[in-house]
Amino acid sequence: MKLQPRKEPRQARSRAMVDTILDAMSRVLVERGYAKTNTNLVAEAAGISVGSLYQYFPNKDALIFALRERHVTRMLSLFEGVVDQMTDAGSLTSDFEALIDALVAAHLLEPELNRILEEEFPAFNMPVSNQIRERFFDSIRGVLKRHRAAISAPDIDVATFVVQRMLKALINAVVLTGPGGLSPGSIRPEIVPAVIGYLTAQRLN
Repeated sequence: MKLQPRKEPRQARSRAMVDTILDAMSRVLVERGYAKTNTNLVAEAAGISVGSLYQYFPNKDALIFALRERHVTRMLSLFEGVVDQMTDAGSLTSDFEALIDALVAAHLLEPELNRILEEEFPAFNMPVSNQIRERFFDSIRGVLKRHRAAISAPDIDVATFVVQRMLKALINAVVLTGPGGLSPGSIRPEIVPAVIGYLTAQRLN
């Protein structure tokens, strides 16, 4: 199945067209679900011909892939913005409080779309690009390196991978599938001890 766009939008007009198509795809997908979504409906919602849509995307799954990439990139930008504002004055705990707040906020961007993308198109079926995964990894790794003296984990790369997976699993579980009425503000106090406990736990020789 071809997932890449037919062509990369380079001019402002083409980029605007792609955004219009993806905005329409998001609306149709949220309203109808994957099975009832098709390129004709997306083109109609975007106010363009299906032929114009096919100039950019060869099929429905290519649209899904591009929509997921855009959504995760927006989440990443919010996350990196918080990391960029961190200073050496912050503690391991305060930095991870800020990271978790950023991830919760990122997961609440377009929440219905996020839920569909996570539940119907998990990463092992339709992964995000390596570049995006690496940027998330590098951001977390940078925070761990800043607090290397406080971390007992012997291998920073392994610790980064574990923390990245912990945060994704815990935040997804609470934000996307947690009980109704659960406040996002109640998440951080529960997740921070788990992460800090892992990073500072006494290791057995």
